[in-house]
Amino acid sequence: MDYEKIKNEKFSFIYFSLDGCNVCTATKPKVEELSKKYKESSFNYINLNMYEEAKGYFMIFTVPALLVYSEGKEILRVARFFNFKEIEEKLDRYYEAIEG
Repeated sequence: MDYEKIKNEKFSFIYFSLDGCNVCTATKPKVEELSKKYKESSFNYINLNMYEEAKGYFMIFTVPALLVYSEGKEILRVARFFNFKEIEEKLDRYYEAIEG
């Protein structure tokens, strides 16, 4: 998997989980739906059982985890507990700034 390419997209959501994680399974569709709100965004799912090297590359210590990148810059990192209202507010502010 080309992690650099994913990070350098216009607005990239990267969702991390492990097999057997019920919270990960429940949270993934909500994150995927949120990503659709933003024009030119992509949703990328990384199962850490399959891509173990991603743990070190992205410094993931717990799951579920969500990282959002914009053109190579990490703009959001959330792990374990997701407050979707807060996440959306932060992303809206940033998205408005880059889209003008």
